[in-house]
Amino acid sequence: MIKLKKKEKKKLTKKQIIIFIIATIILSILCYFITIEITKSIIDHKTVAKWEKEDSYSDLIEVDTIDNISLQDLINNFNEITDEDINIEDINNNKITIDNIELIFNLKDDNNINIVSINFNNKNNKVKELISNMIIANNDDIDNDTVDLIYNKVFETLGNTTNDDSKTSEFFQYQGLEFSLKEYKDNDYKYSFRIGRITEKNKSDE
Repeated sequence: MIKLKKKEKKKLTKKQIIIFIIATIILSILCYFITIEITKSIIDHKTVAKWEKEDSYSDLIEVDTIDNISLQDLINNFNEITDEDINIEDINNNKITIDNIELIFNLKDDNNINIVSINFNNKNNKVKELISNMIIANNDDIDNDTVDLIYNKVFETLGNTTNDDSKTSEFFQYQGLEFSLKEYKDNDYKYSFRIGRITEKNKSDE
């Protein structure tokens, strides 16, 4: 019987080992920088998209209008999207207080909503939730991301104008609504967030 000799494994030379190590290091460095560039590109793309979205809401020139809405219909819309319903019979002199947050419904001559003022003393999640729901109740075409952007922008620009008694934010207009925030130095409520409705009649009166 003929015995086959095992093929001996060829050992790498010192030179080959060094070349292999150098090639591995170079490939690792390349992978590292490629990964960084890809990550940076994704972050930059998201940042640009965010800036473009913010600019599209904060620098509006065209003023959209919206249809009139009665107080009853606004309350119905609000109750559909919140667990804490408002009973319209509890609204006295167009005012109601919920968890130390005062809502004032300013009506036009035809008893349609003109402005909703939300008055409060401390910025917190409850206030944000109530304001957000009231914005959507006024126009359910506005999505939650846009509501967050509006809310943040209004607070960021507080102090855009000042006087002896108060500070006011910029006025933002989007899809037939106008938003602003006022901070009082001496008032029953420190802050007042206003949601105004821009109807054809209001626009023609300007």
